[in-house]
Amino acid sequence: MSNESQKVVVSIEDLLAQADALKKYIDYLQKTYAELQDNIMSIDSSLQALKEIQNSQELLTIGDKRGNIIFKLQGIEKAKVLVHLGLDYYAEVDPSLAEKILNDKKTELSGVLNDVQRELAKSVEAYNEITEVLNQIQQQLQQQGSQTKGG
Repeated sequence: MSNESQKVVVSIEDLLAQADALKKYIDYLQKTYAELQDNIMSIDSSLQALKEIQNSQELLTIGDKRGNIIFKLQGIEKAKVLVHLGLDYYAEVDPSLAEKILNDKKTELSGVLNDVQRELAKSVEAYNEITEVLNQIQQQLQQQGSQTKGG
């Protein structure tokens, strides 16, 4: 009984192509991860704003992302808020339901974020394995080249 291991032959070009494809996929996953984190942070900001509006008589709200204008709002109707449901749909609901909707959305996005993080880790590991093999091949070729010149 012999212990024969199965060898898989892959061309250098195939390894390079696979490394390139993985690199692009990793870039995509990193962008997706950043977008998900940004969405979760926005939900946290919305939840904080819900709490503040319930405890204050006035609210300062930023008109744009850079804070070029800030609105000072007074006499705010606290019984109803508009909450984003997805796409371009909003619902007018009481603050407690808005909080539940936002928390549910945050939980869902956190789950997706964890999935993306796991996929990113697997992809980075595979990419590192391929680049290690490519580096070993490069070293072997350099050694063969120097032996041929020296010999």
